[in-house]
Amino acid sequence: MIIVITGKGGVGKTMVSSLLVRCIAELKKDAKILAIDADPATNLADALGIKALMSIGEIIENFNVENSKNINFLDYLRQKISENTTHTEKSDFIEMGQGEGVGCYCSVNDVLRFVLEEKQKNYKFVIVDCAAGLEHLSRKTTTGADVLLIVTDTSEAGFRSAETIKKIAVHAGVEEDSMFLVVNKVKEAREVRKVNTGSEKTEKVKTGSEILNEKIANTKILEICRIPYDEKVIVYNNSGTPLINIPSNSKTYPRIKELAEFLAG
Repeated sequence: MIIVITGKGGVGKTMVSSLLVRCIAELKKDAKILAIDADPATNLADALGIKALMSIGEIIENFNVENSKNINFLDYLRQKISENTTHTEKSDFIEMGQGEGVGCYCSVNDVLRFVLEEKQKNYKFVIVDCAAGLEHLSRKTTTGADVLLIVTDTSEAGFRSAETIKKIAVHAGVEEDSMFLVVNKVKEAREVRKVNTGSEKTEKVKTGSEILNEKIANTKILEICRIPYDEKVIVYNNSGTPLINIPSNSKTYPRIKELAEFLAG
């Protein structure tokens, strides 16, 4: 199963990715799991508490430098990916890194498609933490995923991004029933807001929960997980502590565990 996690920057994709690795590993102790950091910001290794080896971007650059007519690129790539896969008790790990040239991830996106095709044969679960941008979808890099988790926080910008991601994913050929919404950083519904109900300029009082539920409904993406705002996540991020080690009594862990149970069966 290939699980792709995407969404606007800062909404918690990497937290979801790292804890999914942990929770699926706990649920399926004998299953082989591969975690792929496809975000050029490369934060997943830190969240998993591991050291990344040479990234795919670096491997491509080295091939370009070492290239000769006697070297087959795909053979070279297979060998170097094998040599630079980090092995841990819970999962294996590959870092995609940046592509060739400033701001260009074209080659890395092409190779990510190759990696997914190659590795899904050897792993029960492949978890891909994607970049905040939509490059992977517009280039149809991750459209072969079994599950597309679209992560948002409660902000308007987060929900707009989620809707945009869905539109691009559908256009790229992703089945709508494989897309799910994960809403992160949900605070207690104490907010009360007056909203305009129409042309008569009348106002109605709505709670924060009602407003959030409307935002979710407007995306037309099936909500699969709602994660409370968790101070422990903030503390772990600020201190550089791996998110994968967050306590099981935190607000976040039980929700990701439920998500893992749904996905892993």
